[in-house]
Amino acid sequence: MAGGITGLLFGLVQLGGPGAVFPVIEAAKTGILLGLVAWVVILVVVGLWLHYGLRPIALPALLNALVAAVLTVLIASPLRIPLLDVWIGLLVGTLVGATLCRLCGTRQTLAGGDSHGLR
Repeated sequence: MAGGITGLLFGLVQLGGPGAVFPVIEAAKTGILLGLVAWVVILVVVGLWLHYGLRPIALPALLNALVAAVLTVLIASPLRIPLLDVWIGLLVGTLVGATLCRLCGTRQTLAGGDSHGLR
């Protein structure tokens, strides 16, 4: 989710200024800023709307959002194809999320069959 949000926002930036060149340090700063925006969206959607709560997801979502966003911007910036930025972000975000899940090594299941889906 964070990669897709970042890709969308960065693609809009690239459409607005098609000749803009992002040096690596500026791309990283842009990725951090967009990652924080994506983190807030994730907290609202997953934490509040889907009732997972803010405490359990805040730190993992922040790490995931920042890593996915910075990598998305660093990959999408030199390509300069704004229409692909969302897809790049979704791919990068999926890979980052899967990697972080494997590194965490814990599998948590919902006790008692509770669903955190839309109610």
